[in-house]
Amino acid sequence: MKIFKHIFIILMTLMFCSLTVDEYTFVNSIAFVQPARLTTDRLGNAYVLIENQILQFGTDGKPKANFSESNLGVIGAVDVTNPMKILLFYPDFAKVILLDNKLAFTSDIEFRQFGINQPLVVCWSEENGYWVFDREDDLLKKIDMNLQVVIRSGSLTQLIGYQVQPTMMIQSNGFIYMNNPTSGILIFDRYGEYFKTLPYKNLNSFQIIGREILFTLDNKLMRVDTKTGVEKEVLLPAKNAIINARIEQNELYLLTTDSLKFYSF
Repeated sequence: MKIFKHIFIILMTLMFCSLTVDEYTFVNSIAFVQPARLTTDRLGNAYVLIENQILQFGTDGKPKANFSESNLGVIGAVDVTNPMKILLFYPDFAKVILLDNKLAFTSDIEFRQFGINQPLVVCWSEENGYWVFDREDDLLKKIDMNLQVVIRSGSLTQLIGYQVQPTMMIQSNGFIYMNNPTSGILIFDRYGEYFKTLPYKNLNSFQIIGREILFTLDNKLMRVDTKTGVEKEVLLPAKNAIINARIEQNELYLLTTDSLKFYSF
């Protein structure tokens, strides 16, 4: 299975790296008046976050489901690494809500009940459980499915020389990627050991495909090889007002200041 996964990633990389603007086929467009955030999953679903609400769309741009919780404040982050178990993080209440693939509530976790009082970012662990950065003691922690802390990093301030204020975190291919807008993308190994920082600042979010990081900056979708540092631009069918762009399989999702557009290629 791993071999097929690697082959698929290579084919995907070659495909979207050679795209031209004319090769995109417009599918649909959804208007958004309020500021929104975008993520996507490996099944091609798109998720739009607007304050305390998450909206789910299919590859055809048609609505599939929605979820909102008005008593927990703004959704700080969403992790759809596992589309069957969607993770919503509410930083104001140090709480996670888990949803199924139809955005129906399944369970929740209150971190303060087991001693994590100031979680700033949370994501799924590939080895089951969660990764959490706790601002209170400045540690990156891995929590197992029994909600026990099984890994603790050293103090991040001591490790990298400055305090972090991360806005996003995700684990992929054994590495944890933490977005700290003032310094870049911090990378840790599966044991929580600091590895390096990629100096891409002021990012809203990013996407991992294979060993490459994709992110939107200055109306461009960039891809960076994390091993070689080589940067390339992925051409988009729009040039202005781009907040975020993501690619899943043969689909492009383009969030602008007034809409979410769906394309195929």
